[in-house]
Amino acid sequence: MSEQLGMLFLVLFVVAAGFCIYLSITSSRRVHAGITRWREEEKQTLEAQLRQVAYGEARVELERWRREQEQAIRLDAIQRSVAITKGKVTEHIVPYLPGFNIDPKDIRFLGTPIDLIAFSGLNASEEVEIVFIEVKTGQSSLTPRERAVKKAVEAKRVSWRVINPDLEVGRPLVRV
Repeated sequence: MSEQLGMLFLVLFVVAAGFCIYLSITSSRRVHAGITRWREEEKQTLEAQLRQVAYGEARVELERWRREQEQAIRLDAIQRSVAITKGKVTEHIVPYLPGFNIDPKDIRFLGTPIDLIAFSGLNASEEVEIVFIEVKTGQSSLTPRERAVKKAVEAKRVSWRVINPDLEVGRPLVRV
């Protein structure tokens, strides 16, 4: 009987040890899962706080930059506005400036895509020369549209058309 009792204690001991190991593993998994969950929550909280601090610092830095640069930006805008106004005024008065060799009466202002077109000799009943004129002030250069017009004139892609809207319906309005 003592052998059987010893065997029973051994079995009970093995079962109890297995149960303890099972509880230990289960507890360990629960603890590990809890720690992982806590770590993720802390990580998200810290990221949110860091993001908030970074946005705050960025706003402060932007405001500081704006205060420092506002005067320079305003001055640049004024200078650009003055340059544009000077250019617009110059476009209109250039035919009257000394050294301009076309009669101002022969000039027509277009504004865009070129500034002026001159019919040189038209008021003097001479042979007429048509001159396309672009006025530039300061450091300005030709725009792509102005260059396209210049190339068309230089390539002699210029034509004459008469338009009579009183023609019969269905017939072309433009006669070359």
